Amino acid sequence: MELPFSQACENNKDPILGVLEVAFANASRVLEVGSGTGQHAVYFAKKLSHLEWQASD
Repeated sequence: MELPFSQACENNKDPILGVLEVAFANASRVLEVGSGTGQHAVYFAKKLSHLEWQASD
């Protein structure tokens, strides 16, 4: 079975991560609304390990 994939997510994940690293520096939890394929949630949760990341759709 092939998982959903978004090329746009792959293209913009690092620039978005740069913003989130600053914005969430003092946060502990994030609710991502409209997570779509979940690619960003998986990537950001790994890179921002101090956060409890909850994806939703």
